[in-house]
Amino acid sequence: MKTDAPDTLRPMVEARLSQQVAAHLHQAEQQITSEQAERLKALRLMAVSHARTAQAAVPQGGTLALLGPFHWKSWLFRASMVLPLLLLVAGLLALQDYQQEKFIRVTADIDTALLLGDLPPAAYADPGFARYLKQER
Repeated sequence: MKTDAPDTLRPMVEARLSQQVAAHLHQAEQQITSEQAERLKALRLMAVSHARTAQAAVPQGGTLALLGPFHWKSWLFRASMVLPLLLLVAGLLALQDYQQEKFIRVTADIDTALLLGDLPPAAYADPGFARYLKQER
């Protein structure tokens, strides 16, 4: 996001905004009824107790339910990191093998055409014949 204010003004703007938010919250606090205050207190106590139970559950051990199957120490996570690399290497090896087979097939076709042609193989080594082929095309 592009802002027009330079960085030197940013702390002052943030401070003013926080003061305005605090003032609005203070005004809203004065308008709360006692029934609303009791409900807020009960909800606050429930949230604190829920946070304590959740915090106590984590140090007891890294179970599958708390950390999930893709925790960085999990064998499944490590395998999922190595698997794409192995697939890439296997693909490159298969591509190299395909290219090598294709080169061998093309070379064999050229050799077959040379050996089965009307001219003897020694004619292809003659410099005059190479010039003749270039002129003909």
